Amino acid sequence: MEESILLQSQGFQVKGLMDIYHRELGVVAAKVMKNELFDVNEWDVAGILNSDPYNMCPFIVRNILAKKFDKMTVILMEFANLGV
Repeated sequence: MEESILLQSQGFQVKGLMDIYHRELGVVAAKVMKNELFDVNEWDVAGILNSDPYNMCPFIVRNILAKKFDKMTVILMEFANLGV
């Protein structure tokens, strides 16, 4: 939370993306968004790209799973830190 406060104090708008650790998945990125911003069609297309080796691209972050809650949706995706 301190990181968010620091970034906001410098004029950045903090969105809902964070790196987390899960016992079975390892380190992944979690994106949290309002349900009305979650696009099911976009999720479906990403699933097609992830499941078809011919269409896979190393520059596209792989989605792992999504879960809708009352007001928010959590998307877990592969964590890419670009070597940082």
